[in-house]
Amino acid sequence: MITATSRLVPRTCLPRRQRLPTLILVALAAQCFDAVAAEVAMSAVAMAPVQFDSEFLVAGGSRNADLSHFEKGNAVLPGSYRVDIYVNADHRARVDVPFRMISGHTEAQACFDAALLQRVGVNMERLPDDIRTQLLTQEQCLPLAQAVADARADFDFGVQRLNLSVPQAALLHRPRGYVDPSAWDAGINAAMLGYSLNMYRQDSSSAGSASMQGHLGLNMGVNVAGWRFRHDGSYRFDDRGNHRYQAIASYAKREVTSLAAELTVGETYTRGELFDSIAFRGLRLETDERMLPDSLRGYAPTVRGMAHSNARVTIRQNNVLIHESTVAPGEFEINDLYATGYGGDLQVTVQEADGSSRVFSVPFAAVPMSLRPGSSRFNAVLGQMRDAPATDESLFVQGTWQRGISNRTTGYTGLTLAAGYVSGIMGVALNTRLGAVGADITQSSTHFPGKGTEQGASYRLSYARDVASTGTNVSLAAYRYSTGGFYGLNEAVAARAFASREAELSPQRQRNRASLTLGQRLAERGGRLSVTASVADYWNHGGSDVNYSASYSGHFRTVGYSLSANRSYLGSGRADTQYYANFSLPLGRTRPQTLNSNFSHVSNGRNQAQTTLSGAAGEGSKLSYGLTATHTQGGGIPSDSGASANITYRAPKAELSASASAGSGYSQMSLAARGALVVHSGGWTLSQPISETFGIVEAADAEGARLLSASGVSVDRRGYAVIPYLTPYRMNAVELDPKGLSTDVELKASGQQVAPRAGAVALVKFATAYGRSAVLEVKRADGSVLPFGANVLDEDGREMGVVGQAGRVFARGLKEQGRLTVRWSDAETNVCSIDYALPQRQDKTEGIQTVSGTCRPG
Repeated sequence: MITATSRLVPRTCLPRRQRLPTLILVALAAQCFDAVAAEVAMSAVAMAPVQFDSEFLVAGGSRNADLSHFEKGNAVLPGSYRVDIYVNADHRARVDVPFRMISGHTEAQACFDAALLQRVGVNMERLPDDIRTQLLTQEQCLPLAQAVADARADFDFGVQRLNLSVPQAALLHRPRGYVDPSAWDAGINAAMLGYSLNMYRQDSSSAGSASMQGHLGLNMGVNVAGWRFRHDGSYRFDDRGNHRYQAIASYAKREVTSLAAELTVGETYTRGELFDSIAFRGLRLETDERMLPDSLRGYAPTVRGMAHSNARVTIRQNNVLIHESTVAPGEFEINDLYATGYGGDLQVTVQEADGSSRVFSVPFAAVPMSLRPGSSRFNAVLGQMRDAPATDESLFVQGTWQRGISNRTTGYTGLTLAAGYVSGIMGVALNTRLGAVGADITQSSTHFPGKGTEQGASYRLSYARDVASTGTNVSLAAYRYSTGGFYGLNEAVAARAFASREAELSPQRQRNRASLTLGQRLAERGGRLSVTASVADYWNHGGSDVNYSASYSGHFRTVGYSLSANRSYLGSGRADTQYYANFSLPLGRTRPQTLNSNFSHVSNGRNQAQTTLSGAAGEGSKLSYGLTATHTQGGGIPSDSGASANITYRAPKAELSASASAGSGYSQMSLAARGALVVHSGGWTLSQPISETFGIVEAADAEGARLLSASGVSVDRRGYAVIPYLTPYRMNAVELDPKGLSTDVELKASGQQVAPRAGAVALVKFATAYGRSAVLEVKRADGSVLPFGANVLDEDGREMGVVGQAGRVFARGLKEQGRLTVRWSDAETNVCSIDYALPQRQDKTEGIQTVSGTCRPG
């Protein structure tokens, strides 16, 4: 029976005057225990500890069972435990916490000293004087409830999680998303090599020619002693023997935590928020907003376009190739560009499978520079321009500073100095009820040797507003006017170089530029209308560059649709208009697929219809695919029908993709591989493509365990896996799924939290225990069943398990062969020994093996 207050036990729970089989009695005992526990929790009745009576187990020798160690569950013993601390459900730290026996408690309680209380955010000034004296002066540690009034600490032993409930009044005010800098992980010394290989072959039977091109993008780096050394390069080659390696950037970075800033030494770009972006070689020290919490805060433009086939997309800035990839037919979006200076137009080339190509540019205009009151942002640069001849005249210094003055006002200023050139900017950003407005003036003075000095000004006005009530969003409206004597630094250096040449060779200098991005929601459940427009003209060139587009998107039941029109007009007189319609229909439930159809019409009379079936398969959608049929006609060329296919597989050690297409007179094939090699103290590990900040999981003997936060990634035979991407200065959950893990390996914890510093390689260690596991079916020498609940110990006295029903023992951590001792009381006669030898395991993923044995006295 169970010793407890009898009225808490349901009348139908316990059988009376009945002798039932042991298995049924054990099940009934468990039900009774659950019922008692539930009643106690609901009524909050204080009661004595639950006790088991072995008389319940009447079959075969169970009268001798010792069940006392089941009475308290997982009792917390005194000692130090590495736990995850959550304060009011927010993760604060993963630290070692001492647990000590406290009077009135049956198990050890977490003990908090001053440092630990401050770590979890307790405001020490709010504590009573006597408590603060004990903690700060006497350096004592106290239970949380004793240190902080109305606070409570609950320890979940199974997942090593310490949940703290603390009144808000006793906590320091922390911005939403705050992570204590003491928790930032600087990572380990490591080296990495990221690669992106793309092979593209094109055959044209009409032209009787074939060509093959290849591109290898490399991102190399070393982390050592807090420095992050990086080199980005691009290697291009083709079947005609042409090949060229182009170094994009080489630099080193380091944090300056005290300034919440980052120091960069080498080749990079200035920010394009106040002055034009400049590619330079030198030093840059600037505020790193990533160190700020989410509630207090970056930018490489997102490139969007449309491909009519498996197309090769290349993106250049200042004639430097910064990205190349093969995209599937339809709309595409490239949002993983490396930081390119927060400004400067990108030249995008889309080369179709039939050899045709389109070129367009992606401009960037900064939003108003509003900052929160009291916050500042600075940027200081000393360097040499990379796009100019390496002379003293290409040296420059630049500094900018922004300051949040009040809730409504932000001020900013900056200065640029170079040989024969000086410019300064002053501006203000206002938050008003009518939207955010930014206004500034930049004054420049440029000296031309032998031709005097030209001075000018550039005036800029920008506006942004989101009207939630009407669903209207003006993402950016900007206008800029520059006088004839105004030069930016890039323009000034180029103009001085061309000063002795003819005027028509001088670089373009912008006179007016205006841009608008507008979004409008139509009806409560209707679609959304978006309009973008930009226009620019120049002082020394006729004509204007105009680009505008309008699109409407929405849903009708499960069908999504979008309609768009785009018109581009270059100053040379060339105009191009394109209309586009797209419809998508989701298919299937267990394995989602999408049927997508689109139609396009170009002003030259060319029409195209395209239908694509895309989907994903495999665990974690590791495999994605697309099948496309295309028909094109008009535009003064023969009609053409074609088909294409593409597939991408995210393997644990790389991302592989392939595409193929064929049409009237042409065919195309491409193969691509993206990934990385990481070298660390434990050896080397292959990985999927990695980001600037990533991590390494170390879990000895845990081959096959899957990383839940990255599709397709699992621990290799060395016990390592690369976490391809982590968010710097934020808590990142890293979890291992034991599915696929050998039954001989036990994960001590399946999840951890890490907050890496920017660019760090965080090492996340998972403790494991390795040893053979098996179910032992054991009987005593006389054929009777071992006592239920008896302890099973190895030669070193470690507890390996307990005897269950029918004498079965599940034991983990066994040697290949050895001796186990079974003990069911303190009496010397209530003990026996099992000699065992486990069979060889054929496969690590093989299930738990069953071994029979006899427990003999002694």
